[in-house]
Amino acid sequence: MLLNRNFIKSICVFLLFAGPVAGVEQKAETVPMRLWYDRPATNWMTSALPIGNGELGALFFGGVECEQILFNEKTLWTGSTTTRGAYQKFGDVWIHFDGQEDVRDYRRELSLDEAIGKVSYTSAGTHYLREYFASRPDEVIVIMLSTPEAGKKLNFSVSLADGRPDTRQEVTKDGILFRRKLDLLSYEAQLKVINEGGTLVADSNKLRVNGANSVLILLTAATNYDLSSVTYVGETSGQLHKRLTDRLVRASAKGYKQLKSAHLNDYKSLFNRVRFDLKTAAKTGVKTGMQTEMKTGIPSVPTNELVRLHKEELYLDMLYFQYGRYLMIASSRGMNLPNNLQGIWNGDNAPPWECDIHSNINIQMNYWPAEVCNLSECHEPFIRYIATEALRPGGSWQQLARSEGLRGWTVNTQSNIFGYMDWNINRPANAWYCMHLWKHYAYTQDINYLRSVAYPVMRSTCEYWFDRLQLTADSILIAPAEWSPEHGPWEDGVAYAQQLVWQLFSETMQAVRVLQGAGIPMDEDFVGKLSEKLKRLDNGVTLGVWGQIREWREDSQKLDTIGNPHRHLSQLIALYPGNQISYYKDAKYADAAKRTLESRGDLGTGWSRAWKIATWARLQDGEHAYRLLKSALDFSTLTVISMDSDQGGVYENLFDSHPPFQIDGNFGATAGIAEMLLQSHQGFIHLLPALPAVWANGSVTGLRAEGDFTFAMEWNVGRLTQCAVTSGHGGECRIYCPAVRWLKVENSKGEEVTVSSVDKDLISFFTVKGETYSFSILK
Repeated sequence: MLLNRNFIKSICVFLLFAGPVAGVEQKAETVPMRLWYDRPATNWMTSALPIGNGELGALFFGGVECEQILFNEKTLWTGSTTTRGAYQKFGDVWIHFDGQEDVRDYRRELSLDEAIGKVSYTSAGTHYLREYFASRPDEVIVIMLSTPEAGKKLNFSVSLADGRPDTRQEVTKDGILFRRKLDLLSYEAQLKVINEGGTLVADSNKLRVNGANSVLILLTAATNYDLSSVTYVGETSGQLHKRLTDRLVRASAKGYKQLKSAHLNDYKSLFNRVRFDLKTAAKTGVKTGMQTEMKTGIPSVPTNELVRLHKEELYLDMLYFQYGRYLMIASSRGMNLPNNLQGIWNGDNAPPWECDIHSNINIQMNYWPAEVCNLSECHEPFIRYIATEALRPGGSWQQLARSEGLRGWTVNTQSNIFGYMDWNINRPANAWYCMHLWKHYAYTQDINYLRSVAYPVMRSTCEYWFDRLQLTADSILIAPAEWSPEHGPWEDGVAYAQQLVWQLFSETMQAVRVLQGAGIPMDEDFVGKLSEKLKRLDNGVTLGVWGQIREWREDSQKLDTIGNPHRHLSQLIALYPGNQISYYKDAKYADAAKRTLESRGDLGTGWSRAWKIATWARLQDGEHAYRLLKSALDFSTLTVISMDSDQGGVYENLFDSHPPFQIDGNFGATAGIAEMLLQSHQGFIHLLPALPAVWANGSVTGLRAEGDFTFAMEWNVGRLTQCAVTSGHGGECRIYCPAVRWLKVENSKGEEVTVSSVDKDLISFFTVKGETYSFSILK
């Protein structure tokens, strides 16, 4: 049986618009992705719902008589270049409503498809509706209050409060602002109220609305932070005030419909690139006995009950995957600064670990899903941050290397946004950061980026290790006095360091070959040293006495014990996110990695469980990866720091629980799910490498592979049945999918292309930039 031609036509159209310049949404019917609740939130960390535009974010609670919108901005930090400080809560918008009684049909929700939050209910026979979104195009948070079926019913007061006490508000006839200076930065927030009907008057430190039909509230906030500045400060406080004032003037002139339209066009151009459908509930309306909303497929139980009582539901798998993509779009766009331990959402001025940039896995995990989940633009704030700080003349990253008498740069474990670092030196993190620089090239094939941004940083990092590595008696290069985060002794040749340095040298050599192939001159002395040192380098992948991958160079059961449940998998960097360990290469080492994972167990902090999803997927064990996904979805209520392995999971708002809230687990789980569906780290693209039996039927569109290939797949009873790929840059496409018999490959004109059989189950064909290819599969 040949491929369904209508499927291929629709997928080809979708994939043509699924790249970085996407601007239209997929027309195929899909299950709405929505979190919803039948009561207001009570805690910002566990139940409030997040919105964000990449820099400016908020959490709405949905209270009936009193609404709280807690807001944050990515750069609001105390501290400086010499003191640590902490990420700060920016402030709150408070709305107090009159006469809310006999409340019925309450619903609070967040649509991931639209990045719009809603609260609706009926009070004394009047239907009240609120909508919330954070606009990237207009750089404001938008709150729309209305009573759709009745007029003159909105009566409330609105106030704006700084997250720090004793800040004076400035109230005008239709707005409120506050401004202040911290240790280094100036900051300001402005709010504007636009009423349709009724009256609007200033009343002490708040604004009062009476008898309005609808009310539009616009909020914006920022600091004068500038990563490119030597002092990390850009504007004056006066310039900051003008920038925010002008921003509100422009947004106010547009009106709600235009603001919403611009927001949807912008957001959907990113979010709609990837669709994941497990063919559940959407068609039947009933799944495993749990009622769902007919036609939509959204479970009829609220999301808190879904997580707490119905974790087995496949809808939750799809929702959690897309939630990670939603959070990335919402927390990592715009300025050259990555999201932090909590993305951008924080309600505490003394947050855990100061909500910092943590280099021993956390900031890296935040960006694991960026490329494969078709959000390359969201990767760029982290990449540009690395490039700026690593190459900043005399900056703290270079100073740390110079303090050791070395070239290049490196980092400590903890960093604020001003270059200040403390706690343990984490030398191999410089190599780990460079993995992100290389991955961005591998997926985008942007050679100008590789030449001007990635390669200079990778070369500088290599020079750091050229200077630091030491030769053993048998002429092997090892990294002296290193650690295995966050436990055990510091000793020479620890797997964590060796594997990361090997990845750095290997990927830098690949970068050299790409640039040489493009005719870009290379420093032959550097290339020669890199080649020689890569040959001598201990790659950190060594078998241990109980069949494991050694964590320390010394093969001692006192160090590397069976049953150690530690949250870090530092000796398995080479499995994921690296690419040295694989069943494609050598089953002996893959089996040892499996032994190591079995020893670590299936529990851990939230982010640790997420990491394990990806590692088991890399071992092509979909059942175990799925078990870890469900472990990562354990319902959690604990909001204080705990390292206990049985406490990780998610809160009712699906924020990852370390505990407390730490967003890396959200991103890690999304990356792990993508890894179950598509892998491309071994020089070819493996389709459905770790599909669990429970996902027997489904489809996914928009996942990307290295080489800039974007895929659409459908499967039935666990077997691939339909497939199409769009080539973003042309070149050879190598596809591996066991148990599939390929009949032919056609371009968008229906012309058959020449296919080579490289090996069993592995095919290869050459592609043209921008072309979409469909596969005929024997069913």
